[in-house]
Amino acid sequence: MKKNYSTRSGFIKRRILLGFSLLLLLGGALLALFAFGAGSKPISSTVRSGDGPIFKGSGERIQATSQADATVPYRGPHNDLRPVNPVRTAPLRLMQPIPPELAPARFELEPVRVKPPTNTNGPDHTAQTFAGSPLSAPAPTGLSWDGVGVGLAGFAPSSNPPDTNGRVGSKQYVQWNNTSFAVFNKTTGALLYGPAAGNTLFQPLGGTCAQHNDGDPVVSYDILSGRWILSQFAVGASPDFSHQCVAVSATEDATGPWYLYDFVTDPVNFIDYPKTGVWPDGYYMTGRVFNAAGTVYINGRVFVFERDKMLQGLPARQVQKDLKRYGNKPQNGMLPSDLDSLMPPPAGEAAFVIAPDPATTNKLDSTRVKVTWGANPTITLTQTQIPVTWDSAPCVNDTDANNHRDCVPQPAPATPTDYLDNLDFRLMYRLAYRNFGGDPAQESLVANISVTGGPSKPKHGAIRWYEFRNSGGSTTTPTVFQASTYDPDSAYRWMGSIAMDKDHNMALGYSKSSLSIIPGIYLTGRLSTDAANTLGAETTVFAGSGVQLNSTGAGNRWGDYSAMTVDPVDQCTFYYTNEYLKTNGGFNWSTRIASYRFPSCTSAPAWGTLTGTVTSSPSGAPLSGVIVTLSNGYAGATNASGVYSFLVPPGTYTAKAADADRNCTSASPANPTVTITSSGTTTRNFRMVGTSNLEEDSVGIDDSAGNSNGIINSNECANLNVALKNNGCANAAGVSGTLSTTTAGVTITQANSSYPPMAIDATGTNSTPFQIQTSASFPCGTNIDFDLDLTFPNGGKTVSFSVPTCTGGGDQTIPAHTLTASDSTQSDRMGRDGQPSGCEGKSCPGGGFPGTKFFTTYNFRNDGGSAACFTVTINAQTGVPNTSNIESAAYVGTYDPANLCQNYLGDSGVVGLGVTVASATYSFEVPAQSDFVVVVNTTGTTGDGSLNSSEFSGTVSGFFDFTPGPGPCP
Repeated sequence: MKKNYSTRSGFIKRRILLGFSLLLLLGGALLALFAFGAGSKPISSTVRSGDGPIFKGSGERIQATSQADATVPYRGPHNDLRPVNPVRTAPLRLMQPIPPELAPARFELEPVRVKPPTNTNGPDHTAQTFAGSPLSAPAPTGLSWDGVGVGLAGFAPSSNPPDTNGRVGSKQYVQWNNTSFAVFNKTTGALLYGPAAGNTLFQPLGGTCAQHNDGDPVVSYDILSGRWILSQFAVGASPDFSHQCVAVSATEDATGPWYLYDFVTDPVNFIDYPKTGVWPDGYYMTGRVFNAAGTVYINGRVFVFERDKMLQGLPARQVQKDLKRYGNKPQNGMLPSDLDSLMPPPAGEAAFVIAPDPATTNKLDSTRVKVTWGANPTITLTQTQIPVTWDSAPCVNDTDANNHRDCVPQPAPATPTDYLDNLDFRLMYRLAYRNFGGDPAQESLVANISVTGGPSKPKHGAIRWYEFRNSGGSTTTPTVFQASTYDPDSAYRWMGSIAMDKDHNMALGYSKSSLSIIPGIYLTGRLSTDAANTLGAETTVFAGSGVQLNSTGAGNRWGDYSAMTVDPVDQCTFYYTNEYLKTNGGFNWSTRIASYRFPSCTSAPAWGTLTGTVTSSPSGAPLSGVIVTLSNGYAGATNASGVYSFLVPPGTYTAKAADADRNCTSASPANPTVTITSSGTTTRNFRMVGTSNLEEDSVGIDDSAGNSNGIINSNECANLNVALKNNGCANAAGVSGTLSTTTAGVTITQANSSYPPMAIDATGTNSTPFQIQTSASFPCGTNIDFDLDLTFPNGGKTVSFSVPTCTGGGDQTIPAHTLTASDSTQSDRMGRDGQPSGCEGKSCPGGGFPGTKFFTTYNFRNDGGSAACFTVTINAQTGVPNTSNIESAAYVGTYDPANLCQNYLGDSGVVGLGVTVASATYSFEVPAQSDFVVVVNTTGTTGDGSLNSSEFSGTVSGFFDFTPGPGPCP
């Protein structure tokens, strides 16, 4: 039988640096096999104990007995200056999306509450208790659509809150809510990509960022270079606990290629609530440092990532420093400045970080952050305070001394226990910055915070907004230019986001709710000519039609943040996104994206288009994937026809075309000057000089002279057809190859072959099959490592690859069974974090759920000569009254129910199996010649009346086929 093993489907393990991006580039169907086959399901972190902050996954609270809760002395910031190596991906639009998580809904447990200081202010004399003029509010453009949430095909919420977050770019709008993202056309709202799990983007990077999908995402747009910056945290990783997974687009196109980075933000502590901002000398981020258990808030911290390197896809560093404590209390709810204007800050100016003071409510804390990169990077903080009032938003229900977050009232059928999180004691995303020019420069920053409204009963929340101005320099403290509390009536307003257009007009979006108003999305604003400290009339962006009910298990969390951003091109149009519900319930949130603008705002000069064709010299063949970059950082990539096109602000720039991955060594012209005019099109073609770049594409196995099962077994003769692809900058001709191996028990009986000429992007297969012979004693299951030494005129290279053996053994069964009191018992069970394990490995979630559980075990063995990935599928009957959930885990060697993490290999992770979920699949790697145990147990306890399980059965796959071949090659 002849059988092809493509590297794109994950059967062949390449050892040359082809880059995972090529795997994603080639073949959606095969990619899907790779992405969702055994061992490739994304995995996530251990859910931590106590009331600590955890990721917003479909998991459950792990009790304090979890072994992950050991306290570690605080070591301060993580000062590791080693550059982080990136991976460049294929275009995102060619990657198969990992489906959003659809596990049973779970809510995000509240962090250990960082209590605000006692209010130290008198009455708010700047409160605006009237609605304001309708002319002072921005007008809708007519563009409004549902984002990620209920209403977007292919998505169903699996956790609360949504972390509503999005940004507008030159052509697209990117929204990333919780653990899923999507790309839309910004002028029509049409879906361009997704919805996809957040770690879809990070699959080419591998490791922690590919395995975890932990959320708390931020979408940023670098207006100085026309690039996207997407990031989310990874929590509970090993060996380093906290990571920030950062992606920088290689071009203006969010569906194009990306540069991926995995920054360790703290090896032992949890970095929570990361918020990012763009500045010329770095990508800035603030975060809250908790201990790993999430039970102690330690400090506020600022991080800076090396922007200049990241824009080029080069190894990049980070620097970080803890923020000053006031009254021996750490700063909380801080935000970094985020550039909105095309005019950058004055040269060399330090970035801003502003936070509510932890000790008093009559100050905000100001930090100016200055970094230098060079050989020895430094970060310097200048920390002062801004004398201005704020206070804490009220908690209307306050069932537990203001520790719970059931604070914002909703209409019936909601009851006080359904009231919503008010997210007090923090500035709400973003701290938007604009430089209006002049001498000295007129710099403005806008921010907002939820505070207590007027003296109505019940108490209600309002939004205090600020415009800060800076007098210049990197050490000065910004001052309050204007501020007030928007409080036109007794409804509760919170979850705000504010921004400013090029004419100094502002738009403020927020959530509003009361006992008579269903939570919905609202907006107000002000013209630059309005009286100071005032806002205009309120506009309904999208009225909610459902209340959130905690009785569904959804908790009280709401929003966590929203996002008001400004079109970088016209500098007038505001895009706002926030949360609402279409119907009463839980885990059924929707999000809305809508655009507004002030009619008086005249659009900035339209951007122009730079376009052209990139070809190979001397063949003239078009080159795909070449990136054309301008001196301001704006860039575009060529398509399959070699054509690139992207929008650029008007100006004169230097251009270059490059693609080291293709072995393109130079371009002609080398560094031409291009002038971009408003609404105009500038054409610049390039011809690239370089060499071919031959890489292994797939391996076909013909064992018709052996046992004809299409797999290499012991004592077998097989022919190999090794296809190469020319991913280079020039045509390839005169290619010949010699195959060799150092794997014991394998002999190459026909090692030499020529290859046909291969044009750019073409493939070619050896004209004479290579032939190998395995010995009768060859250890089945061992991968065979090959080197293919290629020679061609003026050069040569070695292509290395691996071929698995003896794969395709039959599945083994887990017979039908119902767990009852007649089975073995255990006094604890594994925590379920919502993520099945994969072959890459997963940290043991640990226990912490005392009570009697029933369990049974099933024994299997990896008889192969190498470690192998096995997949367990458990199918369970659902809808049976008074039955317990079940879960499954696997162990190497033996299982000790008193030590749940001893010998741990992997687990199902899913909540609801056997009650609301009918099937769960998980994978894990088993060492060679090793036994392993699959455990299935109930999760209910003696007191809940749900001890027995429903009936379940299953399969285990991944075994080897040990059928030997008939002997030597003829």
